Amino acid sequence: MAAPAADFKAALSRFPAGVTAVTMVGPDGDHGMTASAFCSLSLDPPLVLVCVGKKGGTHELLSKCSGFAINILSEDQVSVSNRFAGWWEEGKSKWDDLEITRGEHSGAALIGGALAWLDCTLHAAHDGGDHTIFVGRVEAARSFGEPGSLAPLMYFDKSYRGVGSTL
Repeated sequence: MAAPAADFKAALSRFPAGVTAVTMVGPDGDHGMTASAFCSLSLDPPLVLVCVGKKGGTHELLSKCSGFAINILSEDQVSVSNRFAGWWEEGKSKWDDLEITRGEHSGAALIGGALAWLDCTLHAAHDGGDHTIFVGRVEAARSFGEPGSLAPLMYFDKSYRGVGSTL
């Protein structure tokens, strides 16, 4: 018998996660979603994975696109996370005030101010219950900021958080 959904969600809320914006280009232009269900998978070849709910609009886009980008958000990009999580003013473009460049391999938006980005081609997709596990082959990666002064955006206990002091 599986754990009740409320207990499962409460337990997972105790696990801090970094926050990313996954971007891709669809037939009608740029799209993005916020994701904390992201991690590295393999060094050789360089692979990452992101888990996307099957009921969301982004799922269909990712299923059909040849690539996507992962933007690892900084602590001062809460508004970027919110806009791609669906908390954005209706009728207002999610892209107008963002500084973006394009991934050479995916064509996806690489968001200025991110701590890092990964430009990926779609390597595989696997069933994961009510989600699909999209595996991206990292074709290019870039990091920004000086080590020791980096401030990633985290999600923990249903709230955005920063990272405290190092141990």
